[in-house]
Amino acid sequence: MFAFHQEDIQTLEEYLHPFPRMEDIFVPEQPWLEAHFLPLISIDLSVLNSEWQGQTVHMITPFEPYEGLIGDETEEHHNEFTAPNWLAFRLHEDNRYEFLGNEGFFMRSPVNDYGGEMEEYVEEIRDYHQKNREYFEKHGILVNSRWLKDDEGPNRQNFLDELGGGFWYGNWPGTAEIPKAFTLTLPPASMKLADLDELPDDGIEIAYNGNPFHYIASVAGYNYCSSGADMILLMYEPVSRIVLFTFDYS
Repeated sequence: MFAFHQEDIQTLEEYLHPFPRMEDIFVPEQPWLEAHFLPLISIDLSVLNSEWQGQTVHMITPFEPYEGLIGDETEEHHNEFTAPNWLAFRLHEDNRYEFLGNEGFFMRSPVNDYGGEMEEYVEEIRDYHQKNREYFEKHGILVNSRWLKDDEGPNRQNFLDELGGGFWYGNWPGTAEIPKAFTLTLPPASMKLADLDELPDDGIEIAYNGNPFHYIASVAGYNYCSSGADMILLMYEPVSRIVLFTFDYS
């Protein structure tokens, strides 16, 4: 875990860049990824570790799921890097993401028998994301435009709910099994929740080939686009440069 720790971030510093351009997030070899995500905020990792100078990760939100968990109806397209509620990318030297799963992981992919039932929902999310982006560009703050009223002051949202610190215990570790490429170690089931604060990372360890992931940040998806997970968790393993996402629902 990191000594650096911030919560409820509504004021921007030089290491945070909201609403990055989509073309700066994904490798050009996977253009179809743009159909499945919206960009939220980019994070310069040197704020957490000076040895990570020049490495930038991107908080993103998927359009899926409409119901249930992302990936829970596409298991025939899963591999060792994807599972329901989990997906992984590799961070390239140019700070673009390469998705380590298959395109069919996403229900809306052309390879699946998808009838278009989500498209009205997707367009609504895109619309709110664009409105929130425009408000940010004009006023420098993040708001939820769904609830914005002319006769009331703006209801400011967090750019990030948390940056740095360490893993925290919630619903996410037990929502679905982690992809096979990774290991997840939890504290003993007999341990009281009140005692987890005494353990680094609440006793949670996630690793790839024996190398630990570091908890980077989390934010509610609906802060940016009026819908989404209650919390998006982003973690990073610097040896393989794998960025792992999972989602917490209350």
